[in-house]
Amino acid sequence: MRVKLLASGVGTVLLLFPVTLLLPFITGLLFKERILDISLAYLLPALFSFFIGLLLTVYGGRADRVAQDMRHVEALAVVSIVWVLIAIIGSLPFMLMNTLPNFIDAFFESMSGFTTTGASVIVEIDGLPHSILFWRALTQWLGGLGIIVLMVAIFSMLLGGTRAGRLLMKGEVPGFSSGKIVPRIRDTAKILWGIYGMITILQIILLVLLGVSLYDSVCHTFTTISTGGYGTHTASIGYFKTYTWAPVIELVFVVFMILGSVNFLLHYNFLKGNWRLYFRDTEFRVYVYILITLWGIVALDLAVNDLYSPLEAARASIFNVTSIYSTCGYATEDFNQWPPLSRFIMIIAMLMGGMTGSTSGAIKTARFIIAFKAVSRSLRRIGHPRSLLSIRVGKVIFSDDIARDVGVFIFVYLSMFIFSSFIMTLVGLDVISAISSVATTMGGVGPGLGMVGPATNFASISIPGKVILTFLMWFGRLELITGMVLFLPSTYRS
Repeated sequence: MRVKLLASGVGTVLLLFPVTLLLPFITGLLFKERILDISLAYLLPALFSFFIGLLLTVYGGRADRVAQDMRHVEALAVVSIVWVLIAIIGSLPFMLMNTLPNFIDAFFESMSGFTTTGASVIVEIDGLPHSILFWRALTQWLGGLGIIVLMVAIFSMLLGGTRAGRLLMKGEVPGFSSGKIVPRIRDTAKILWGIYGMITILQIILLVLLGVSLYDSVCHTFTTISTGGYGTHTASIGYFKTYTWAPVIELVFVVFMILGSVNFLLHYNFLKGNWRLYFRDTEFRVYVYILITLWGIVALDLAVNDLYSPLEAARASIFNVTSIYSTCGYATEDFNQWPPLSRFIMIIAMLMGGMTGSTSGAIKTARFIIAFKAVSRSLRRIGHPRSLLSIRVGKVIFSDDIARDVGVFIFVYLSMFIFSSFIMTLVGLDVISAISSVATTMGGVGPGLGMVGPATNFASISIPGKVILTFLMWFGRLELITGMVLFLPSTYRS
């Protein structure tokens, strides 16, 4: 592992990151917040990021000169390190605005934002400065497709050209594969962010037309398409229940949560006129089938237990199940009070997640499909040991190496889930709270069950517990393997 190359890559991102901190500063000016407060909260961290980035790039050299031969493991290390550093810098506004004076709490909130987890330690959101709530939302929008992809799109040459850009994207985008939308990787990144931006603008317009303020529309849109879930009100999306168009507003959120959790390659083909590809894609069909099935089970369970009328049960189920399955984490109901079957479904949804190539987290639908096909093939071979059976998903045949990697990922994910749940019981959580807190932070979901349900948050968890969950958010966002590079020296020895 070449230290100067890592310093160059990390430093380049930190040099550019301060631009994002200007947006909440401008928001503070628009809402007439104290100029001294917002200058300290946003301009000071921006200068700090720029200074650290400058030192690293002076030491490491220009990225376009030193990163042409970047290896895969080095790209993964850059992504892993950058994600920690931007979360640290992103925590400074929370501390300097006195929103979360404790560094552990501020770091937890920042990491939750950039990893689009949506777990929060802020008890009362209503009444906080507009600029800090905008910053929370912006961290999730930036984290949705990734800071690294943004940098590849705009400054691809500084990041080392085509090879380095492709490796950085593979290390950052959840479920990103070696396939490209267009031949040049920087153009692929630009297209991804172009689609991301178009969907963002469309949702903002729809929410404004339905009576939501422009500020709330922007902040909630940022956290919907990124499947993040941070809101500007303590009641989350339940705040809008008193609006005239409340059911339609909820429907808009459901549609855009689904769009955020669907592979962006399908959106690209839709814009090219190939809308049928949605329904030809096996992962999309399975994702939709599972989603509809979960809707039906929870709605029926809620109605049978007389918690809601059939219509209200369907409405509550569709919104909240979609929110958890897409790993967005919004809530209109306190599903912590739902019957055992519905709560069990919510935990399962936390572990599953959306599609590969989307902004959602957790294990993802494609991995379950490949694992199911691999198990089915193994069972068929029992009766036909000499047969040559392939793992086929739609028209794609997966190699044994891919099946093995998927199996390893699921095994590591579930092993970490079980072990971390056990550790969380040791720091004071009951079993349900421990299991759901780990599931929701690893999967990038947000609210869980028990002590961390949608009507509460993570503020009551001990400092050691918050540190563990912060680590799990980072690990889960980087899809485990990327983060492991830093902890397995054998992977980066020359």
